[in-house]
Amino acid sequence: MRFRTLLIAALPVLAACQGDAPTAPSAAAFDAADAPFSYDVPVRDGYLAGADGVRLYYKTLGTGPDTVVVLHGGPGMSMGYLDRDLAPLAHGRTLIFYDQRGGGKSQVLADPAQLSLDKHLADLEAVRAHFGLERMTLAGHSWGGLLAGFYARENAEQLEKLVLLNPAPLTAQLWGEFEAIVAARADSATNARIGEIAGLWFAGQANQALCEEFLTLRFATYFADRANMATLRGGWCDVTDEVAAGLLPTHLTILGSLGVWDLGAQLSHVDVPTLVVHGTADAVPFASSQAFAAAIPGAQLWVMENTGHFPWMEAPVPFFTGLNNFLRRENQQ
Repeated sequence: MRFRTLLIAALPVLAACQGDAPTAPSAAAFDAADAPFSYDVPVRDGYLAGADGVRLYYKTLGTGPDTVVVLHGGPGMSMGYLDRDLAPLAHGRTLIFYDQRGGGKSQVLADPAQLSLDKHLADLEAVRAHFGLERMTLAGHSWGGLLAGFYARENAEQLEKLVLLNPAPLTAQLWGEFEAIVAARADSATNARIGEIAGLWFAGQANQALCEEFLTLRFATYFADRANMATLRGGWCDVTDEVAAGLLPTHLTILGSLGVWDLGAQLSHVDVPTLVVHGTADAVPFASSQAFAAAIPGAQLWVMENTGHFPWMEAPVPFFTGLNNFLRRENQQ
């Protein structure tokens, strides 16, 4: 069963500079109002109607006039590992997060037809319309970065800027390489425990605690220094037992809807300032991030040394400073 193997081997965060040289967005560092370690920002939440009326849970951070829609990883996960951890970006702007359909606090769905890529893209359009964004700045992490790529392929005219934070592999082939890297980084005991939990999942015995353990074990392989996992402010599986039990089938169903994907030659029409972030210790192959940057004309590739898949947890000052600078620059092309 291909997708079961894929999940066990490498559940993702669940993610004109086109050369090898690391480049960082240039501009002044944070000013006093944008202190990178200030996580205290106004928070508001609620529900909105996604495609076909599916209930989507959302949360906004900050109250600034500039708005960024943020897509979490997965698929099948929630914003729980991301929203609190990216709060420093909400100074001077508004961040909009939402739990993608079938996960988190959004509507639980069992029908595979309701979990397809097309439905996710339609949900993102519904989010844009709900918040009255004529064009939006879109930031996606891991699977969210791949989803943002698919959205850009179909709706480039709706974008203002694009940020791909350690995006999941650009192609199905690169995903296979990603699987191999993750499996190789975990020791035999860890791989055995992951397999055991996966078996319980398929037997219908998964719950929130097992989901949290599973993701913690997997994501430990995504860091330059695993001790940095302790800086997480949210939770890897910050959901109810019911939602946690459905994470695996939701994940597999969404991935299955992608087919054998390859966005490499499908983004050349995207004409907005784009930043691709890659950590040198990420389990996602560097070739994938390079290909993302090469696929979008004028895209910047920012390579962060000694960080993995979650650079804001391993190098918060340069991460928040660099990303804040990119988001607030007026002229980038």
